[in-house]
Amino acid sequence: MNNHLKPIKLAPIIGILLSSSYVYANDDQPAALSIGANYTVDFQPYKGKRTYQSLLPTAFYDNGRVYLEGDEAGVYLLNDDHNELRLNAAYDGSSYDPSGELTGLQRRKWSVMAGGSYMRITPFGGFKAQIGTDVLSRSKGTIATVSYLAEISRGKWSFYPEIGVQWNNAKYNQYYYGVSSLEAQRTGISCYQPSSSFHPFLGMAADYQISKDWSAFGTLNVDFLSKEQTNSPMIDRRTDIYPSIGIKYKF
Repeated sequence: MNNHLKPIKLAPIIGILLSSSYVYANDDQPAALSIGANYTVDFQPYKGKRTYQSLLPTAFYDNGRVYLEGDEAGVYLLNDDHNELRLNAAYDGSSYDPSGELTGLQRRKWSVMAGGSYMRITPFGGFKAQIGTDVLSRSKGTIATVSYLAEISRGKWSFYPEIGVQWNNAKYNQYYYGVSSLEAQRTGISCYQPSSSFHPFLGMAADYQISKDWSAFGTLNVDFLSKEQTNSPMIDRRTDIYPSIGIKYKF
């Protein structure tokens, strides 16, 4: 949902890194708990103030039956060398506090998306599909992604590229990119009601093993918004870019 399956997004943290690293995980390895912190900057496509920063704790755990990956937690329904089927819930940090010429619009809030994911594991990487629905009734929307993930290791460095496509339904787009008739009457901003959309995204995560227990990580994620999103009077840029750096300790 970047994992990435996407707005202050709490866990581009290393969602890509963790999801893709399990493509090559060893089932015989004991479960381990990792905790750490990450610093994220989100260069939003919205008009007005559009750079948000966060410094947050994060944790990771996986015993082959249940897992915690940053802002996502769930259970495995299937977990073998070639298949990974999970039910999960994840924090969706999409949010916007209107400012500048958009002052007067209602604030767009974060939510929690519940659903599931399936990843087919191959010698060439992982092919993943994920879907989630807003369970806090903020947007009442649904998003889905399909992506390809890989792992490249060079000494103490590991790299995890991801490329995919995200689908947003009309309710999700209306909440985060639409302008209601009431908002238009109150602010003078044009009314806008988007429909569903598809847009591509790219991600790259890197992990550096400092010592046996300590490692540093970084990610760079880019969403290329669709016309349904960029045609919104709230938007003046096509890309949503959010880099992140952090450190974690494995117990």
